[in-house]
Amino acid sequence: MSRRNQTPPRHNPTRRQSAPARHESIRHEPVRRESGRRESGRHESGRQESGRQAPSRREPTRSAHDYIMGRSCLEEMLRHRPDRVLHVFLSEAREGARPSDGSRRNSLRAELNRLAISVSEVERRELDLMVSSDSHQGVVAQVSQREFLRFEDLLEMARSMPFIRILALDGVLDPHNLGAILRAAECFGVDAVLWSKNRAAPLGPVVSKVSVGASELVPLCPVSNLHRALESLKEVGVWIVGALVSADATPLDTFEFPERCAVVMGAERDGIQHLIGKSLDFQVYIAMMGEVSSLNVSQASAVMLHAMAKQHSKRNNGDVKVA
Repeated sequence: MSRRNQTPPRHNPTRRQSAPARHESIRHEPVRRESGRRESGRHESGRQESGRQAPSRREPTRSAHDYIMGRSCLEEMLRHRPDRVLHVFLSEAREGARPSDGSRRNSLRAELNRLAISVSEVERRELDLMVSSDSHQGVVAQVSQREFLRFEDLLEMARSMPFIRILALDGVLDPHNLGAILRAAECFGVDAVLWSKNRAAPLGPVVSKVSVGASELVPLCPVSNLHRALESLKEVGVWIVGALVSADATPLDTFEFPERCAVVMGAERDGIQHLIGKSLDFQVYIAMMGEVSSLNVSQASAVMLHAMAKQHSKRNNGDVKVA
């Protein structure tokens, strides 16, 4: 049944007294970049988690393998997707390293041996060249490239699932922000992350490291036109909620998220595009209590996703894990 014939979910229309009369997107500040050169390479991904429906069809990958970097990222891959780890490169052991570093390195080597994954020790500068960054912590892994979730499959999921949580990103161009957002999306149980192919940061080693491997776990669905994708989701019963500061916006702490919902987060400086803003069913803002007037987009996304996950947990008998 078309969503346009349904009654909108109940929510509190309370407004912030100081909200401006004209619509203005929440502005986000970019996260400070780590040292390192511009990253290269893309990951494509999809996932099947317990209690979540996974699509059966995938788009073809662009290449046979890709790289991830960082100890925590690799540890998450070994815990959840060890079959995708093809080869691991470790920097040569350095004299004077902290005992804790040596212990963690030994544990990592033991796990790699247990899983029969080949390991090479190389100079750090070789790792720098592999991932175009020097923030790899002495750990780089070659992995089979994941595949993107097809939008047709996401639509089918939205038609068949009684509840669905989608995150839509409109112009998030900073890879550090994108990595942090994907980490929050995975932690708070988002079913898919949607974005426009030509308005997003490139996926690669920096994103995988900042996300602590979440970029390899959460389903990713790039589309050619985000506005059209959101309109298609509306036609199958998904309500569109955008993070905006406007006279019509509802405070987050009084908003009731629909069970079938896509949350739209805008660009770091420009917020949500005007055309996409016209597709929103609801506008929600995060109240600030300090002197600083805004959060960056990754922080704001985490706050929005936590609020949505908390409400969903209450409706579904507290189905959450303890961090």
